[in-house]
Amino acid sequence: MAARVLATMAALGRWEEFAMHVRAGLQNELEPCDLKELLLQTAIYAGVPAANTGSKIAPKEFEEARLQQSTEPLR
Repeated sequence: MAARVLATMAALGRWEEFAMHVRAGLQNELEPCDLKELLLQTAIYAGVPAANTGSKIAPKEFEEARLQQSTEPLR
C-alpha cells in the first residue's frame, strides 16, 4: 500500500506528501531497496525528473529517521 501512495505522490510532484509517506513507510517496514525499486519505476512511468527529485528527498528522510531512532530512549 505504501508503495502505491509513494509512487502516486512522486508522479504528481507532491513532494511534502512524498517525504511524509517515506517517513511513515520507514516506520512500517519500508526497506530502502523497496524505495529504490519504486523510484526506478517512477522514472519509467512518470519521468526521470520525478525520480530524480524523489531520489534527492529519500536519503534526507532516511537520515532523519536514523537520527530519530538513535535518540529515542530505550524501553
